[in-house]
Amino acid sequence: MRIHLETQAKLHIQDMIRQKQIELVTSYVLDFENSNNRSIQKMAAIKKFMADYATLYVSNKSEEKIVRLAESIMRTGVKERDSYHVACAILADCSYFITTDDRLLKYQSEKIQLVTPGEFVRRMEADE
Repeated sequence: MRIHLETQAKLHIQDMIRQKQIELVTSYVLDFENSNNRSIQKMAAIKKFMADYATLYVSNKSEEKIVRLAESIMRTGVKERDSYHVACAILADCSYFITTDDRLLKYQSEKIQLVTPGEFVRRMEADE
């Protein structure tokens, strides 16, 4: 049941992005990860969505800061790849990092809130 609800929440978040109710931040780390997607169709769809709707892009020009922050995040037990994603979001001054990774959701920070898609939708609806 959780997978279905999280999928519905993810689709709702994508609609919120399309309608400019919330902003999408992407990064060079996400580009790299997407370039390794085994499905060419999914890779192309994700690339197009990011190109069409991202309001901010974190480039590798900030890599030194990203690496330092990611190393700090990794010391809490977060995997390397995930720590780079979170570091980019923090440097972009994002309020939320949305993920379905249960291990990553355990990371706590005063700089950003890590939430599931469902939790994010619930919080946005509560703020309305």
